[in-house]
Amino acid sequence: MKKIYKPLIITLALISLLLNSCNPFDDIYLTLAMDSNFNITAAGSDISIQRNFCLSDFEDYEDNKNHLLEIRYISSAYITINSTQGLQGNNLILTLYQDDGSTILFKYTVPTFIAANYKNNPLKIDLTKQEIDNINLYLKNPREDKCFVAKLDLSSVTALSMPYNLECKLEFLTELKIEP
Repeated sequence: MKKIYKPLIITLALISLLLNSCNPFDDIYLTLAMDSNFNITAAGSDISIQRNFCLSDFEDYEDNKNHLLEIRYISSAYITINSTQGLQGNNLILTLYQDDGSTILFKYTVPTFIAANYKNNPLKIDLTKQEIDNINLYLKNPREDKCFVAKLDLSSVTALSMPYNLECKLEFLTELKIEP
């Protein structure tokens, strides 16, 4: 009798494990990284540049938009890709707007900016709870293609050579909740 119980218990345990770990009704999540790239060549003391982007610009959103239940903000970062040696300035201001270009979702300021400090070393953009709530409210209807305006401003720019170049990006991470 013991010979029958042992295999039966092992079989039931395996079936239970498989059924509990492979639930087809579990939520599916996907991380959507939206990058806004800036490439500036200038000789002036101030930089002001903006880029527009929409959810539909990204394949992961397009592939899943008809099955989305929710889009939720995760984090943001600034990254220097390449820059003229010694490039620095005052008051780096990174602003993300709704598609109208006037409703601010977040505004982040770095008082003293040295481009090389953020090469292969992302600057994490810490947002307030209110800014996160504003972004999530803007993304409330996940099947509606939302657009954004990302803006970079920098004043008192200096570099070891002129004209200078700054190639960088603002990365904006969201989580897509997809219906099973």
